[in-house]
Amino acid sequence: MRNFQSQGGWVDIFYKKYYYILLMRYLKILLIAVIVVVLLYFFLQNVDFGEVISIIKGLNPLYPIVFFVGLFLQFFIRSYRWGILLKPHKEKIPLLTLYNYTLIGFLITMLIPGRVGEPARGILLATEEKISRSYGLASIVLERLIDSLIIVLLFLASLFFIKDNDSRLLMNLKNISYFVFPIILLIFLLFYLINTNRVFAYVEKLIHFFSKLIPVRIRERVVSFSLRFVKGLRLNLGIWDFIKLSLSSVLVWLFLIPFYWFLMQGFDFGTNINMLETVPYFGILVAAAAIPTPGMAGSLDAISRIGLEELYGIETNPAAAYTLLVHFLIIMVIIIPGLVAVWTKGVNLKTIRHLKDKR
Repeated sequence: MRNFQSQGGWVDIFYKKYYYILLMRYLKILLIAVIVVVLLYFFLQNVDFGEVISIIKGLNPLYPIVFFVGLFLQFFIRSYRWGILLKPHKEKIPLLTLYNYTLIGFLITMLIPGRVGEPARGILLATEEKISRSYGLASIVLERLIDSLIIVLLFLASLFFIKDNDSRLLMNLKNISYFVFPIILLIFLLFYLINTNRVFAYVEKLIHFFSKLIPVRIRERVVSFSLRFVKGLRLNLGIWDFIKLSLSSVLVWLFLIPFYWFLMQGFDFGTNINMLETVPYFGILVAAAAIPTPGMAGSLDAISRIGLEELYGIETNPAAAYTLLVHFLIIMVIIIPGLVAVWTKGVNLKTIRHLKDKR
């Protein structure tokens, strides 16, 4: 009887935990759905889709084709930069492997809410290349932080060349950048400090202390993962590799921005916007991509339209037309080569779901 009750108790605990996880999952889906609906509402206000379709149909096909090619090529620059970040943990990783997993990560993020693709690509690559998954994840954190720093720097630099634009949005972006820039630098400094011998000893003690809250069967694995993750946050590169990392990080965005500007030239409003003036708009698009909606639904649309209207005084329908075309092309440039990469590497939903069970 005691054994039955004990088993019943464990069964009750299991089901309570299962329903709690299920409830949290549904709440997350509901929250994301609400965010999407609200953002789409702002995007769709006063949009005449008849005129929007007419504007897109009248566009010279050369502009979206060049834009698509530019977006596709930037994945190779990203992949090369990722290889430099991982160099302290593995000297040489094939560029094609880095490229495939970069695309797989973007594809997963596009299809599944919550930016799951970011950690997934780090883990998948680390598994194939037989390096610690913690190093793979740390490289993603560093990559995103570097991107944030570069975008803020490019925006602040562009302000010296943008004249006669006193929009409130531009001023708000300027104030936000002044606030965010030192925070990013402090995070880099923190990553460096926690990896110095003296501070790392305290970090190690802290991790061991909090590990007592974790079940014994996985405690050692979690501690080992956490320590390697912290070590992976340090940019342990030589001078030449650091220069290559810096140049490739800047090139990722300097390469992309002209293509967004070029696509604008296909619209009537494009001739009134110079290339440097597209930097603030591009910056808010990058911020929009951080909102965890599937396929950037609503987030990219609403923020793009607001940016075009507030920064450049573009009318609603042309702004909506440009936004929808950009969104469609981004989706296509991720899905088409992304599916090829998934097929090449044999990755499926089951593989992603069971990543946490792999060492």
